[in-house]
Amino acid sequence: MPASRCEIDHQIRWDDGGETALDNTLPFCKGHHLVKDNTDWQVRQIEGSGGAVAWTSPTGRRYVVQPERKVPTFTVRPPARSDLDDALGAEAPF
Repeated sequence: MPASRCEIDHQIRWDDGGETALDNTLPFCKGHHLVKDNTDWQVRQIEGSGGAVAWTSPTGRRYVVQPERKVPTFTVRPPARSDLDDALGAEAPF
């Protein structure tokens, strides 16, 4: 499902103290969001999996759904001065 057609869902509901954070939210289509919220199915992200989700049925059977792509991790690090000079092709004007 394209992200533009997904709903962001809290694993631990906001009313129950859940935070709006990457490790507590999942993108679901409307149908899966309704199943999670209105049936006895349980859904949890698998910690350290890069976005895999475990669905547990009311009878206890577990299904693991892997994401098409892993959740990217970004690290902000300022470039070294020499890297900036190389990227600009000359001495930076500031």
